[in-house]
Amino acid sequence: MMKNFNALPNLVDLRNSLPKARNYGPRNKAISTRVWHHSLTLSHLNGSDAASFAKYHIEANGWPGVAYAIIVEPKNVIDTPKGKRARIVLAHDFDRRTYHAGNANDYSLGICVAGDYRNERMPDYVKATIDELQAALVADGIGQEDKSHHEMPGYSWKACCVFDFNSAFKFLNHKAPVTAVPGFYTIQEGDTFWNIANNLEGISVADLLAANRGLDPAKLQIGQIIKLGQAREAAKKEEVNQVSAPASAVGLKEGQTVTLNSSASRYATGELIPAIIKGRKYTVLQLKSERVLLKEILSWVKKSDIAGKAKPTKEYVQLPKSATIWRTYRLNVQPISENSDWSLTPSRFGGLEYEVLDKPFPNVVTISTSRGKRNIYAAPSTGANIVKK
Repeated sequence: MMKNFNALPNLVDLRNSLPKARNYGPRNKAISTRVWHHSLTLSHLNGSDAASFAKYHIEANGWPGVAYAIIVEPKNVIDTPKGKRARIVLAHDFDRRTYHAGNANDYSLGICVAGDYRNERMPDYVKATIDELQAALVADGIGQEDKSHHEMPGYSWKACCVFDFNSAFKFLNHKAPVTAVPGFYTIQEGDTFWNIANNLEGISVADLLAANRGLDPAKLQIGQIIKLGQAREAAKKEEVNQVSAPASAVGLKEGQTVTLNSSASRYATGELIPAIIKGRKYTVLQLKSERVLLKEILSWVKKSDIAGKAKPTKEYVQLPKSATIWRTYRLNVQPISENSDWSLTPSRFGGLEYEVLDKPFPNVVTISTSRGKRNIYAAPSTGANIVKK
């Protein structure tokens, strides 16, 4: 029973209305820890609410739905008998194992306070909301302790929460410091390259890809070890050290689709690629003398490993003429509305078409614009169309 929690006057139940790709699995353990997170999105912006977090977690991270069971929304103020309070959103049943604390998801309840308290002051009504929420959960027996995200196993480097919850709330009296980013990191439940890199200064998704070549970021496994601290600026270093030869030097073109023969071997390590990949399609990412860097496996292969003649294939994203604006995002920032500083206007030109330069995440493509390379959402639901030519 959640008598006290359900009685909170500023509680709103959105379990059945928030965006969802699929259901989270059930817990196998009872809740023992209430884990507090922050969003690092300014609290007053449109994207600082449960619905926006859900959309981002689904589209950018590939998660079933929003990561937290409870979200506190400071921008949505509700008048209560005790005064103004922030809206509290119930996003999931408490028996769901949502992705927010890695391998501790099974016994931890995720609570997120929207806001970027590095750059804004937490209002008193938000502090009162958090105090009352925590007291209600305690009274209902939901968990036995409270911790910040960085206090959970394996996340001591994550700097979450940036806001000093310990000094603001008596129920958080832990003193575990945020440690340095480790050289290596062990993948936990729900981890993606995007949400790992997004929390780190100086380490981008491109860095993680460059430092962990041959690893498929879409198929991360719990317990898998990746280079983390060692990945810092790896993409930049690789770009400096690798000078592409002209396409004519190898008879191939960047962006071309190729297949490999069964004797193909990874050029850098000599490790044999299983014969099962024979006939599969790969994209030429970079050319260098007699070597070819393939995008899907991020490995160099010999030119002689390319089977037969490959036909160049390019993809283009078409933006509908009915769209008055289409938000764009700088590379390596969260593709959510508040991070968009410039928009395209397809309706002014009867629609727009751009060559797809990369697909860094599901439903996100990279294009070249008058302001340089930008990421845009191109999910089918947006009306965008991706074609090959």
